[in-house]
Amino acid sequence: MLFKKLSILPIIAFISGFALMTFELAAARVLAPSIGSSTYVWTSVIGVIIAALSLGYWAGGRVADKRNRPTDIAWICLAIATAITLTLLNYQQLIDTTVQTIADSRLQGVVASLLLFAPTSFLIGSLSPYLVKLRVTSLATSGQSFASLSALESIGGITGTFITGFILFGYIGAREAFAVVVLLLLVSSWLITPGHRWQARAAISIVVGLVCLGSLLIANKGNIDTPSAHYSIFDAWVNGDPVRGIASGPGGTQSGVYVYQPEKLVFWYTQRMAEVVAQAPERNNILVLGGGAFTLPQYLARTYPDSTVDVVEIDPKLADIARQYFSYEDPKNVNMIFEDARTYINKTDKVYDAILVDVYSDADVPFSLATKEYGRQIERVLDDKGVVIVNMIAGQRGACRELLQALDAPYRQSMSFAAYMSQRPAHVKSNMIVAYSKQPIRWVGATPLVLPASTAYTDNFAPLERLQQDCQAGK
Repeated sequence: MLFKKLSILPIIAFISGFALMTFELAAARVLAPSIGSSTYVWTSVIGVIIAALSLGYWAGGRVADKRNRPTDIAWICLAIATAITLTLLNYQQLIDTTVQTIADSRLQGVVASLLLFAPTSFLIGSLSPYLVKLRVTSLATSGQSFASLSALESIGGITGTFITGFILFGYIGAREAFAVVVLLLLVSSWLITPGHRWQARAAISIVVGLVCLGSLLIANKGNIDTPSAHYSIFDAWVNGDPVRGIASGPGGTQSGVYVYQPEKLVFWYTQRMAEVVAQAPERNNILVLGGGAFTLPQYLARTYPDSTVDVVEIDPKLADIARQYFSYEDPKNVNMIFEDARTYINKTDKVYDAILVDVYSDADVPFSLATKEYGRQIERVLDDKGVVIVNMIAGQRGACRELLQALDAPYRQSMSFAAYMSQRPAHVKSNMIVAYSKQPIRWVGATPLVLPASTAYTDNFAPLERLQQDCQAGK
């Protein structure tokens, strides 16, 4: 048949692999603003998609054995494109309903993934056995036929992963990535027997394409996708003054600035961190781990013009966001270092008088910044009279105390003195600013941090997300 001679089936296999991985990456992105981007969310998305794919493989194989019709591939591609378009139209409402109904973020991720991503994944899975069935022409070459299609699906998946992660999310958003997949599938549906029932197929293709395009035209102001994260930018009021904030998930605002007074610090925790720096013995070399919208680094640079402020931020796109939305003006004494925080301190030879640690992905601290190996590296790059200032979201009761101990232990193993100030009473989970030093700390208004001795977790085992989940649940 013509479509076999022209190698149409391998092309569709490649496109299906590309579509699957782009869909999976975009799926996790659309959950991030409302549910988060933790390992729990990724586990939910991957687990549900694999389960739905498996069911699709089973169902598609049974149907293919009975029908063995090339035109079914065209209809499956149209069905997948339609399912993704429906996801585009309804995902925010379904996610909001899930969050309002279910308290546990782990269960939120599973339920939202089932509702939004399982139908599409099932249909993508059903396509593979159809392609294999039509590709196999004899038992003598069945293994080769299956292997070649599987390889092309995998190559398509690899291509989709790198193009989406390295390129698409750097220039377009998750919604637009969904639209790219829809377009590819609509094109694929016409590669197979284009003359068969072309009027109905054309009508469906036009409707799906227009609806998909229309969904992209819906206002999406303030939502920005980068290769590293999804950000929401919003305006609010704090003490009667307009404030612009940025968040990477439901855990809270990561950074913000007064619209008409950008030189002032908005949040309690940044104000306290600045207070500790002001009382530090020296502040010639300052290291800030976690740039956010660069409000605190800019404040420190202006306050101490003779100091050098190195800022380590994993997402280079945040610099442009800070300039466009948060009045960042690139002070001359600020050095931007776009790298993972742990990677930077592992390799730098520079020694700092003050190290400020405010590295949160939504409401989660990366586990690599809560281990004994991390603590050793912090000690190595800190001057003997220096101070480490850490923003922690924890508490001193129940599971939040266990989280506090886990966050505290890496610093305490080499620094004997610790003092803190909490935003709320000790029994309530809240922002805590903790200062560590090898010398006695005389931070005005602070209280010595007294915790039972505990052993820091390691790079091999650091169950930080479980501790954060338990603290969030109030256990």
